[in-house]
Amino acid sequence: MSHYRVLIPTTNPARTGPLLKSVSPFLNAEDSRGTLLGVIEMAPERPLSEGVEVARAYRALLSRITRYAERGPGELRGQVRIAHVAAQGIREAVLETDTNLLILEAGTGQGARPDGLWVNAVEDILVDPPCDVALVRPDTAAIRSVLVPVRGGPSAELALRLAATVCKDSGAELVVLHVFNPRISAESRQREEAAFLKLSSAVDVPVRRVTLFSSSVREAIVREAAQHQLVVLGATMSLMHRPMVLGAPVSRLLRRLPGSVMVVKTAGPVSALKDPDRPFRMESRAAAAERVDRWFAENTFHSREFADLRRLVDLKQRQGVTISLGLPTLNEQNTIGKVVRTFKHALMERVPLLDEIVVIDSGSSDRTAAIAERAGVSVVQHSEILPRYGAFHGKGEALWKSLFMLKGDLICWVDTDVTNIHPKFVYGLLGPLLSDPEIHYVKGFYRRPLQFGAEIQAQGGGRVTELAARPLLNLFFPELSGLVQPLSGEYAGRRRVLESVPFFTGYGVELGLLLAISEAYGLRAIAQVDLGMRVHRNQTLFDLSKMAFAIIQVGLKHLGDRHRIHLLEEVNKTMKLIHYEDERYWIEQKEIEDQERPPMNSVPEYFLARHRAQPNAE
Repeated sequence: MSHYRVLIPTTNPARTGPLLKSVSPFLNAEDSRGTLLGVIEMAPERPLSEGVEVARAYRALLSRITRYAERGPGELRGQVRIAHVAAQGIREAVLETDTNLLILEAGTGQGARPDGLWVNAVEDILVDPPCDVALVRPDTAAIRSVLVPVRGGPSAELALRLAATVCKDSGAELVVLHVFNPRISAESRQREEAAFLKLSSAVDVPVRRVTLFSSSVREAIVREAAQHQLVVLGATMSLMHRPMVLGAPVSRLLRRLPGSVMVVKTAGPVSALKDPDRPFRMESRAAAAERVDRWFAENTFHSREFADLRRLVDLKQRQGVTISLGLPTLNEQNTIGKVVRTFKHALMERVPLLDEIVVIDSGSSDRTAAIAERAGVSVVQHSEILPRYGAFHGKGEALWKSLFMLKGDLICWVDTDVTNIHPKFVYGLLGPLLSDPEIHYVKGFYRRPLQFGAEIQAQGGGRVTELAARPLLNLFFPELSGLVQPLSGEYAGRRRVLESVPFFTGYGVELGLLLAISEAYGLRAIAQVDLGMRVHRNQTLFDLSKMAFAIIQVGLKHLGDRHRIHLLEEVNKTMKLIHYEDERYWIEQKEIEDQERPPMNSVPEYFLARHRAQPNAE
């Protein structure tokens, strides 16, 4: 294996320096990547969502720690995992990150850590490792020689492979040791020598073979280890059939060995996860609630975490991605100029975070388009994009068609009626996408005060969210109940995700995208970011009622599609609006229905345009 997908869990990120230095050869190998996992264990009686502030502090610390590795060919990123049982959280992270090498810091020997939580987690994992695992006791000495004692155990090949990787990276000599019992027969010795020669020839670096005769294998290893700076031990057959815990004989050996030590254990066969007689099992209510709690704590960010714009630009350039900002407008002449100037100055002129800003106008009758063009950005009318498919009214239609015009690998959309506009409304959304490859879609949330003239009522706002959207999600889509503001107009995502899901054309676009992305990519792919306070034009309760009607339609349609039942009849798309004026009541019937546009990657013109732009795309 020439590349590693390494997971390095820790309950104290500040103490990981020596460990990261010891395992850097696995991160520097070709096409390798690593994750430094900050593990936070919450008491069983406390909800995981209470860890959101601790998770934020961990992320900041992990970000500083992982920067040192960004100069090498390998990739190291930080991630936070919150769990009631640390070992279980680590196992889940192994599966989510497709890890093939788990690095655990040994808690014995020189520099022992009196961390009972960590000891318990390590022992739990080593009993039945979810992948190949290396228990590492790091040392600061430069490695000139690596010793691998082998006896043909089940982990011998893994030990040799990891040792060879260290030697390639450091230029150290690889020494393979075999200890013979002097009492064995000549025939047995011959078999052992043949196996030893075959095993030590399997690596692709020069090997110096050493043979010793001793009735005590352990004592022979300890004597030979004094001449080397790193010892890599494979777990013996006995350790494969019982827990390789810190109280086992291997731990006593660790205390006696000098320098850096690595004890490795090959993962056993993966057991079947599904019972063929019970192919599907509903998630329990408690398990579902815990999953949402964990998501809330791990995937809720604050824009302050991403205020270092040069750091974001560096991440963007390292990943080789481009970023587009789309600004949907309809009669926003009072705010569009400031919005464009703010983003263009801070995110294009001062730092090259954005590659383009495009205003997608929906036929404004005021000076919106002219003001935006004068501010120096492109303006397109959404009715003129893909004209063969017609044009519907609504913000969702503008966003769907903007996918055809925008060029970036990451796409961010921000509403343009915001009066307290700030660059954080963009960089806050892009931060999680650039920092975590597992995150595909980011929603903004904020305090939304109601403004009446010059007076601001700070406790109001988000009325459709609280009275329609969140109750709907809690009832029918509880996995999304941790979204603070599912209807927010500020969000960003990866093109390959956005182009793969349908768009509703009107009020329901935000909820529709959230439901579709959650269904296709899972909750882990979604994040939310606190953007502070957002002041904008507030709509009347009458208009909000129509919005709520459309949003409930979208929720019911998605629910029907999920369960293959038809919940919406034609009559449900007509809303009876009750008017009252001069002590007179009357009913107005209004057709309110969001059309559903197909995934953009199913549109032939889009497919052809993207392949012309990327001639080498497969």
